[in-house]
Amino acid sequence: MIRITIPAFIAASMLVACAHDPSKELVAARSTYEEAEDGPAGNLAKAEVYEAKKALTRAERAHDRKSGSSEEVDLSYVALRKSDYAIAKAHFLQYEKQTEMAKAAYLTTLASQKDRAESQLETTQGQLDDKSKALAAQVAARQALEKQLASAMASLSDMAKIKQEDQKTIITLNGAVLFRSDDTKLLPIAQEKLAQVADALKQYGDEYSITVVGHTDSRGSDEHNRQLSQGRADSVKSYLSIKGVTNPTLKSTGMGEGQPISDNKSAEGRANNRRVEIIVDRLQTEAK
Repeated sequence: MIRITIPAFIAASMLVACAHDPSKELVAARSTYEEAEDGPAGNLAKAEVYEAKKALTRAERAHDRKSGSSEEVDLSYVALRKSDYAIAKAHFLQYEKQTEMAKAAYLTTLASQKDRAESQLETTQGQLDDKSKALAAQVAARQALEKQLASAMASLSDMAKIKQEDQKTIITLNGAVLFRSDDTKLLPIAQEKLAQVADALKQYGDEYSITVVGHTDSRGSDEHNRQLSQGRADSVKSYLSIKGVTNPTLKSTGMGEGQPISDNKSAEGRANNRRVEIIVDRLQTEAK
């Protein structure tokens, strides 16, 4: 009797244990619900987690009534899907929140960039306005200076020849009016005329160079004529300096007989060649 009863009891116990094992659907439903409850869904999707819990409770009751039944399987599937939905809803809400935060940060960045751009634009516009005003002032000053210079040159027209070449003005004085023959000392009348020239030259700024050039006719040796022309140019330069022409570029040079403007064969031609030229030229500056 004992040999028959023991195996029967064991077999009966195994059958009871197997009968109460949950279905794989219920196992999956339990696991997914725990993930939903313990994860972000527990805070972000509380209503959905609660619905999943109710569905799981119904599946558990069906399991208690009859383990492995189709009712347990169906209800476990419903509970599984509701837990999945709660997890998905939490992920969506997280993404939505992150998107809103990113959008807010992006808008803040755009606003900051806009403010900086407007500030830079205002600064640049102010700088342009200042430069435009400065340029207009320079143009006005230049026009006023040119008007003064034109007036000054006009006042010399009765005593000197004035020639304009682009940026260069050439004032030519007859040598016979300035010096005695073969002499470098200025005549009294020459000083009077040069004083007027000095008044005109003083109106030129440092952006101009002033060069006094002496010339002779062809009589006499080349060396003598060079020295004579240099001496006369030096005398004119010195007198202009005394009269207040302080231009730092003021210089003198003697060309001798090397640059005639008339034929030296006639007395009139030689008289024209005996001259002093004062050349006023605008200095070349690099563009800024």
